[in-house]
Amino acid sequence: MKKDSKPLVRGLSPRGWTTALIVLGTALAAAVLVPGFELATELANSTSALKFVAEQQRNSDLLRVSLDSLHDRLASRGYIQPPINRLRDSVKHFDAAVQELAVAQPPTLLSSFSNKTGSIAVPTVLQHSPEIADIWAKERHVLEPILNFEGIPYRDSESAGTELNDKGRKLGDYLESATPATRHSLALLDKQLAAIGTELQASNARAATELRVIMLAGILLGVVLVFGVVLLLGARGRQARNLREARQQTEDILRNVKEGLFLVDRDLVIGAAYSAALEKMFQRKDLAGLAFEDLLRSVVSERTLATAMKYVKLLWAERTKENLVKSINPLGEVEVTLDTGQGSVETRYLEFDFHRVRVDEVITHILVSVSDVTARVNLALELKASQGQAQGQVDTLLGILHVDPRQLASFLSDSDASMKMINAVLREPAREESVFRKKLDTLFRQAHSVKGEAAALGLSSIENRAHAFEDDLKVLREKPGLSGNDFLPLVIKLDDLLTHLQSVSDLVARLSRFQTTTADEVHTITANIDKPQFAQRETDNGAVAMLGQLADRVAGENGKHAGLQCLGFDSIPDQYRRVVKDIAVQAVRNAIVHGIEVPEARAAAGKSQQGMVRLEFRDLGQAGYRLTIEDDGKGLSTDRIKETAVARGFLTPDEAANLDPKQTFALLFRSGFSTAESTTKDAGRGVGMYVIADLLREVGGRVSVATQAGKFMRLTLSLPRSAKQSDDTEAA
Repeated sequence: MKKDSKPLVRGLSPRGWTTALIVLGTALAAAVLVPGFELATELANSTSALKFVAEQQRNSDLLRVSLDSLHDRLASRGYIQPPINRLRDSVKHFDAAVQELAVAQPPTLLSSFSNKTGSIAVPTVLQHSPEIADIWAKERHVLEPILNFEGIPYRDSESAGTELNDKGRKLGDYLESATPATRHSLALLDKQLAAIGTELQASNARAATELRVIMLAGILLGVVLVFGVVLLLGARGRQARNLREARQQTEDILRNVKEGLFLVDRDLVIGAAYSAALEKMFQRKDLAGLAFEDLLRSVVSERTLATAMKYVKLLWAERTKENLVKSINPLGEVEVTLDTGQGSVETRYLEFDFHRVRVDEVITHILVSVSDVTARVNLALELKASQGQAQGQVDTLLGILHVDPRQLASFLSDSDASMKMINAVLREPAREESVFRKKLDTLFRQAHSVKGEAAALGLSSIENRAHAFEDDLKVLREKPGLSGNDFLPLVIKLDDLLTHLQSVSDLVARLSRFQTTTADEVHTITANIDKPQFAQRETDNGAVAMLGQLADRVAGENGKHAGLQCLGFDSIPDQYRRVVKDIAVQAVRNAIVHGIEVPEARAAAGKSQQGMVRLEFRDLGQAGYRLTIEDDGKGLSTDRIKETAVARGFLTPDEAANLDPKQTFALLFRSGFSTAESTTKDAGRGVGMYVIADLLREVGGRVSVATQAGKFMRLTLSLPRSAKQSDDTEAA
């Protein structure tokens, strides 16, 4: 039995022991305490009843004594009032007792009635009360004349002395008749009271025996209860040890696991227990009791935060399928910015995973695991960059195959010169704000020239990198104050552009190894170029074809139709070849974006749906050269130019009101000025017209503007016979 009992004891859990003790305590109360209380109450009631019977027996004795005393005093002619008073008191007590006995009917197990001294419980043995009431009623009738006696029973005479008067004789008669009846009645009352007392004593003895049995059972149950408490305390102790061991193991796990683990409750508050890795991930120690929203707010954007909170709240809904919503987890792989505590920030990638915690099939918490996947993401980014670089090289190669070799060689040569200029400008020391602004303008011009010619040749990879370089320049131009450190980030973008240009040069060099020196083989490599267009390129160095491609692309991207006519480009001298090409690129783009209307607007104005841009280069002999750029678009509005200048802070309203047309058109050539409402690859930075003016300043040229609203806009550029440095740029 001993061997069998141990598994039973050990098999009960602390909760099972608690339940068993509660059941045992309830059984103790039901089997011992309640019956014991009832028996104790019965004993108390029986004792009170015995006391009541004893009092009535004394009243019976007092009645006898009072009647005997009254008889003796009347015979001896003594004072009779004291015995009469005692008789009256005894009768009064008997009346009250009999009345209480009558009220207690019908008898019950614990009937209750009241007397003058308080509440007394009478058991069923007081069923003798009807007989007592009947006997007392007869006795009361006999005693009534005596109780009602008033006055003096004696009279005095000289001859006889003190003798009974009429009242005294009547009182004596009453006593003579009442005494035998009273003795008989009181004997019967004593017998009834004695019987009651005997039955009460028997009831007390029975109740006492039952109470002893119940108390013995209570002692046994108490011993069992104490034994159960001892076992429970032992189980609790074992549970406490197990809990300490489990807690220690949990702490060891949380301290050494590499993932961030924590629980959030229904209020989305982080619990007190979490892994040590979590503090390292988020660079903070105040995580216990911190709202999950506050944890995310410091590391993710507001938009990501709002989406993440909606997602976590969605997990608390029982109807939400956990596996289905995992695919829309906004924190599946999120970029976070962490403060390193040394005045710098660190960008990392964290992956949050959410799991419901259920207790009795009810969601109580959400378990959040956070993994640092920075290495994985960086590897993926490197792989993607490598794939992108490989794809970019393929795209570049395909683009190169569609470009005339001479155009490409010219572009690479010019771009190399521009990159050297940009590098020299960046390395040039400066301290004054005006010098920094001038450096920015020079960088803009060189980058814009490279971007423009790359766009004209269809080399999108170079165009995009040059455009990104311009983005950084635009940010610097909008800063209120500049320093040398602001130009340092430009080196990264410049290095990317230089590296890509070098890769293009390498590809061209590799392709050249497969070329032969015969013209037929050159034509084979560039088979996509039709012969009439190629014949034109032989005379104009390919500039006309490049400008045609640029016009088609810019018009198509802006939803317009535009034709291009180039005249005299075969007579451009070598000293102006690059200048005219760069000016033409900027002018064609500017004319199509700002001048040529969309087909619907042109049709409404009575024009053909296709606009026309016309470029003409003329040799004026000793007077120099002239380049005319004209489009049949909407022309220029001096009011529009002034409004834009005021809105962008170039002029005050008073200054704008005092400008003449020549001064107004001069605003077009200022760095950063543009009438475009938004910035695109082809417009909005305020660089194109500034590049034209800057190129003219370098060679000592001049520019004039002529326009008619809704009809045309014409730029006339005058170039000296030989290029020279000059600052005489003019707008007229």
